[in-house]
Formats: sequence, C-alpha cells, structure tokens
Amino acid sequence: MASSEPSFMRRRASPWLRTMLKVPPLVYRGPLAELMRSRCVLLLTTRGRKTGRPRTGAVSFMPVDDHFVVFSGWGVGSNWFKNIRADPEVLVTIGRRKLRATARVVEDPERRLALMLQMQQRSRGCGPPPLIRPVLKLTRVFDYDGEIEMAVAAGPALPVVEIFPR
Repeated sequence: MASSEPSFMRRRASPWLRTMLKVPPLVYRGPLAELMRSRCVLLLTTRGRKTGRPRTGAVSFMPVDDHFVVFSGWGVGSNWFKNIRADPEVLVTIGRRKLRATARVVEDPERRLALMLQMQQRSRGCGPPPLIRPVLKLTRVFDYDGEIEMAVAAGPALPVVEIFPR
C-alpha cells in the first residue's frame, strides 16, 4: 500500500456560498437532523487548531462497516481538515445521535479514490434531492453532481478521512 499526503486544493468558496454553508449546522436539529442524515450529511465538531474552541460544520459522509468516511471537497485548505490534522478527536452528530470519535486521514491514494468512487455510486441518495438539483445548479447556489464529478476527478489527491466512533 503506497502512502502519500492528499494534495487537492481549490479556490475559496464565494462569500455567498460560504454563508450558505453555515446554515446546515444551525438547522441540524430534530426532524431536520434526521432528514439531513438521510441525505448523507453529518455535523463534524473539531477543536480549532489555533483557538482550541469547538468548530462545527456539515460534511457529506458515507457509512462503511463500523465507521464513517468524510470527504474534503474544499481540499487540504478546509479548516475542518486542518483541525483534524492538529487534533483527531472529534464529535459527530448523525441525525439525533452524538458520538465521540477519532478521525484518521486515509494515507493510501488508491483507497481514497476507491472510497470516492463508492460515494459516487451512493450519491443519488445523498445531497440535495434529485428533483431540486437542477434548480440549485441553474441558480448557481450549488452543483451537487458537479461536486461529485470534481471529487472523483481529484481522486487520489482528495482528502478523505475515516471516523471511528469510540
């Protein structure tokens, strides 16, 4: 098994998209939390690498055996990814369940690609419901299918993290 650091980078999101990405953690409660879980979204709370304060964001996930896999579509510059590098102890909220866990960056580029391809196979049941995806794309709010294609193209360079509940 070859080992290499993920290296995928991308430009920072627009101010509009950054604002939109702050909404899920604010509404991830009760029935909405269960709806988001069913669409493969969890809340990931890390410890800020500079401040030491809890930092929470929504990320796409995939269950694999006894753990979860998350993907950093914003690359190695993503704050949650940098925070995990500094401190792998995390809290995940999946629907109404909260779990303490340990995060591990997937070192093998072939495994990163294989996991991303597995997520691509599941993607129809994840993210925004298929009926509203064209509207989100047309209004340039979010192109879910484009994001999946971009992540698969990034393949071995994409940061992928496995989260193991304790």
